[in-house]
This record gives sequence, C-alpha cells and structure tokens, in this order.
Amino acid sequence: MNPELLIGMLAELDRIRALTLDLVERAAPSLLPCADDVTGAERAAHELLLGTRRAILGNPTAARGLHDLLVAEGRRYAQSPDGARLRDALTVSESVENLRRLWETVSLNVLDGPAAPSSAPRAWAELLADTVIGRGLDDAILARLRPEGFA
Repeated sequence: MNPELLIGMLAELDRIRALTLDLVERAAPSLLPCADDVTGAERAAHELLLGTRRAILGNPTAARGLHDLLVAEGRRYAQSPDGARLRDALTVSESVENLRRLWETVSLNVLDGPAAPSSAPRAWAELLADTVIGRGLDDAILARLRPEGFA
C-alpha cells in the first residue's frame, strides 16, 4: 500500500467519522442553545459543555480511557485519610449532585458500563444503533458516506 492511498483512506475514515458524529448529535437530546445576549463566563461554559459532548461522542474510546483513569485515581485517593475525608464531605454535597446531573446531560452516559480495552463503550454503540434504526438509514444518508465516484 503506497502512502498516498493510506492517506486517502485515513481522510475518508475521518470524513465518515465526522458524518457519523453529526448523525448521532442530531438524534441525541440537544443542550439548549445559549441565548444570543449571553456573553462572558456563561457563554464560555456553554461552549465548553458542547465541546465536551462532541469530544465524548466523537472519540468514545479515548473518552472512556480518560474517564476510567480519572475514576481509578479518585478511588485511589479516597483510600487515603485526606481522600476519605473529602469523599465523605462530597457525598452530602448538593454541588456534587448538580455535577452528576451536568455530566449525565453532557455525556448521555455513553461512557458507563463494561467495555473491552481500547474499544468503544457499549452504551455509545447502542446510541449509534438507536440513531440509525430510529432515523432509518436511507439511501440519502448512505450516499453521503460513499466516496465520490463510488456507485
């Protein structure tokens, strides 16, 4: 396989990934749009949340790896005396409950559940399947995925 062909295949795979992500994003519940008159920190927070969702849905394997790494580190820290005190304080915190709801809204919980190493989480695959089945994968959608000149 020559380098030009390999680069072309990678570009095509990236285009298919982007189209798939667009399909999933259209089917997923949307975050309410930020009002036009909102500026500053609130607009920045909204853009951060949208970017986080796009990163999770666009690269679920990497997102799952980062998620698992952070969870494991949190569990290790909770075993220390300082970590146990912090954990106990956080379990009754209203802010933590707000963060949980925020995380579930942004991530659609697609990082939850079992997943083999270096694979997309099952919940992400189920979201993609629900999107395709629920929307119906018609020829207009398939046509967008075909390389130019491919019948």
